[in-house]
Amino acid sequence: MDTRLLRTLLVLARTGSFTATAAELHLVQSTVTSQVKALERDLGARLFDRLPGGARLTGAGRQAVEHAREVLTAEQRLRDAVRGGTAVEGDVRVAAPESVCAYRLPQRIAAVALRHPGITVHLSPAGTRGALAGVRDGTLDLALVLEESVVAPGLEATAVGVEPIELVAAPGAVPDERYFLLEEGCSYSDRFVRGLPATSGITRFGSIEAVRSCVVAGLGRTVLPRVAVAEQLDAGTLRRVRGLPDTTLFLVSDPRRTPSAAVRAVVEAVGAISRPAPARPASPRSCAPPPPPPAAARGPAPG
Repeated sequence: MDTRLLRTLLVLARTGSFTATAAELHLVQSTVTSQVKALERDLGARLFDRLPGGARLTGAGRQAVEHAREVLTAEQRLRDAVRGGTAVEGDVRVAAPESVCAYRLPQRIAAVALRHPGITVHLSPAGTRGALAGVRDGTLDLALVLEESVVAPGLEATAVGVEPIELVAAPGAVPDERYFLLEEGCSYSDRFVRGLPATSGITRFGSIEAVRSCVVAGLGRTVLPRVAVAEQLDAGTLRRVRGLPDTTLFLVSDPRRTPSAAVRAVVEAVGAISRPAPARPASPRSCAPPPPPPAAARGPAPG
């Protein structure tokens, strides 16, 4: 059996969306559909009900998901055993908030690739819920999440850095109750919203660039990591209104799985993430290595 089909099964079971699955796996949607149909034919059972609200697991599908995790874990153990567990090569799948993808990880991942050319890091933006689910179901090797604390039974979360958070506005902007924030699932934005009056005007976007552009134009205020607005603060196109409580960056892994040498190399690189990153970021779209076929379009996850 082609284990790629099992990875597609796990991602689709988590997202419930063929489009989201295609984006995460760097495939076109038709390929995801074909892979699911092929797996259903191979197993002789319908794994998903295709409903208007998305793909939902059938009873057979739930059984398949449980066993697929075991198969993929066994596959990784086999590869490690054959390589002697020491070859620093292979794929490593990591999810992180958009701000971490754009401002904290690119140079560290580039350093890993330079030192270990056999490693390919697949980096994708994701909110906390999706990232934890990906580590748990085995479609991700590692996840980075921005939270006050992480409660994830069965997973291991290690604090690797602290991210300062700022409330910012355009210079000369009249104080009001209009806020442009990242969409729900962004921990620091959601925490800020809980403290706002019910009458506040809140617009949510799926990308830091969209939020920041609205605020630079003087349309309102926003809450973002300091690293995401450092360039604008230095240039004077944004001003600091006040600081907010810092949020912690956690590295999440599954202790039940034996990490490959490639995963351990990435963990070592990420452990240095608390050191200041360069002010000028790479484009969020450039975080993941170029996929082999074109990915379906999807906005970045909050964070």
